[in-house]
Amino acid sequence: MKKSTNIFNKIVLIAGILNFPIGLGTVYQAVSTKTGEDLIHSAVVGLFIMFAGAAIIWATKKLNTRAPLIVWNGLVRLINVFIVAYAALGDGVSQMTLTITGMDLMLAIIFTIGTVKVTEIPFSKLIVGKTNNL
Repeated sequence: MKKSTNIFNKIVLIAGILNFPIGLGTVYQAVSTKTGEDLIHSAVVGLFIMFAGAAIIWATKKLNTRAPLIVWNGLVRLINVFIVAYAALGDGVSQMTLTITGMDLMLAIIFTIGTVKVTEIPFSKLIVGKTNNL
């Protein structure tokens, strides 16, 4: 395994692990402060954050065949950055959310560009779930 692949895998692995406390925090906040539909939506979001972390951790174990998961995780993070930026225009975003979003922007760039570079699979193939092994 090349050194760049090893570093990339570690970054993805750490990001995946960090999804768990963020997801748990989202679920905890939902359960402790929300009711009805807001509780359900916020709790499901937290659980999906944890699922995304598990998925990218799993993807690092066979990067060349599971790389599309990491690319899509990066794209979802990038879309989140745009949504938070839009919400921030109305002053409705906490400093913690802005900090996490800044990290998401960095990870979105690392995940999308890094996956292409490390696997040498074109972005156009990864976006539709194709790898060199399929």
